[in-house]
Amino acid sequence: MAHSPERPERYVCTNCLVTSVGVVEHADGGHQYDPPARCGACGEAEFVEESQYPHHHG
Repeated sequence: MAHSPERPERYVCTNCLVTSVGVVEHADGGHQYDPPARCGACGEAEFVEESQYPHHHG
């Protein structure tokens, strides 16, 4: 059976709308993705999961 690659969670900066890949944490034998501490483009710290972005009311 072929291994299917894991897709990391992506986050959207609520200030400048740049998309960032989550920071991986190894937990309980798997992976967890957390938003970056700060946006690499504007320096802000507010993110929303990409899947939730259409519902975000900033």
